[in-house]
Amino acid sequence: MIHQYRTMDPDVARQMFEEGGTLVMLGMPIGTEFGIDLNFWNVGEKFRGVKMIPPGLHFVYFSAVNRQGDTAPRTGFFHVFESREVLVRHYDPVAEDLTPGEANPTEVESIRASLQNLDPHLGAYPLESWSKWVSLTQHISPSELRRMVPLSGKICSAPELITEGETDGIRKWSRSKRKEISIEADSEQLQSNSSISKPSSSTHIMDSDDTVASSVPSTTTSIESIAPTTSVNIFTSSTTSSSSASQQDADCINNTSQDSSTIPTPTPNNPGISSKMPNMVPRPGTEVRFTKFPSKPYQDGATPSEVTRHCLDSTYSVRCMLEGLESAKSLVAELQLAFVTFLVGQMWDGWEHWRALLSSLCRASQLIEEQPQLYNTLLSVLHFQINEVPEDLFVDIVESNNFLAAGMATLFTNLADAQANLPPALTRKAERFRAHLSTKFDWDLSLEDTGEDAPVVVEL
Repeated sequence: MIHQYRTMDPDVARQMFEEGGTLVMLGMPIGTEFGIDLNFWNVGEKFRGVKMIPPGLHFVYFSAVNRQGDTAPRTGFFHVFESREVLVRHYDPVAEDLTPGEANPTEVESIRASLQNLDPHLGAYPLESWSKWVSLTQHISPSELRRMVPLSGKICSAPELITEGETDGIRKWSRSKRKEISIEADSEQLQSNSSISKPSSSTHIMDSDDTVASSVPSTTTSIESIAPTTSVNIFTSSTTSSSSASQQDADCINNTSQDSSTIPTPTPNNPGISSKMPNMVPRPGTEVRFTKFPSKPYQDGATPSEVTRHCLDSTYSVRCMLEGLESAKSLVAELQLAFVTFLVGQMWDGWEHWRALLSSLCRASQLIEEQPQLYNTLLSVLHFQINEVPEDLFVDIVESNNFLAAGMATLFTNLADAQANLPPALTRKAERFRAHLSTKFDWDLSLEDTGEDAPVVVEL
């Protein structure tokens, strides 16, 4: 332990060195962008991995960098580290990817026995950012992680797409083969990691020149690089399923206010531009398995007034999503996983699902009274998430409106309307959070539904 620990208490550093996990990355080329959780760097000649990793869930990622300094799309994987665990992965410079599977046990034990010799080549995990990472992921249990991670085990910022026709052969795989893939992926993802170690209470903050030597990282955020950027010289140089939800909105419009006869319909003689474009879909096994939204936000046979009511109150849609989940808090875990796959994994599908799921939760007025604890947890989760991305990202480029401000205004209004049936602690928490957002972002979170713009439920 050398000068990278000078800002850390010696006893804490010693404890983390003895109890923390170790990630050994072999074969990674010089200059490759490598990161873990909220920190990333360009690796140097001496780099062999990261030590002193706190037990629990972590996200490891990398991007190849060419001679011109261009960075390839980010690829990563989640792993739940146990105390004193040694995880060894090999990098294939030809494929610019990790070799499938972990190292064999014999190699792992050999590396474990020589960790002291390997120590000068291991960068220290930046503990200063640990509490922030915990606040963004603490509800993602191993079982929830297994439920959602891709069968491939990889999170890729650039999705692997194929034309829809190409999936015909893939879909002919036997169910036993797909089950085998699922079991192998889950086993690889969480091998010998049955639980996430709970962080100490100090990590819950509701209101919150050696080539491998590390100093305290300073994190900044920008529109160009959404993931927090560390400006430290750790290695060599410092580095700066929502389609269903969209269809629900279309169903509401088509069933309440729009005449379908005005929509041009492609015909064999006039196929239109869309029919000439290939329908691209993710390669099976590579997509994050987020919970699907129902195809329609209302049940079959709904009357016009019920259609309108369900389009304004998304409780029905959320209930449908909850049917296949362990509990209501599974949606909170899903909200966190979607957020970090976008924030750190730079995966756009994560952002789209986070936005759609949050919108549904904000508009589920009946669900608030049924699941007050869910919304108490939701407010805490949003407190940390909203602070991690710039306000500009919440603005719809086309409509020039802040979708998050509008969604939060709806949520706070629904909480206020149900105040008589909610725990007092939840209503006080909501009011504090509303005041915090209004002050921090200068948002007007009042929801005035009066006059000709007010929604009308038509009784027929």
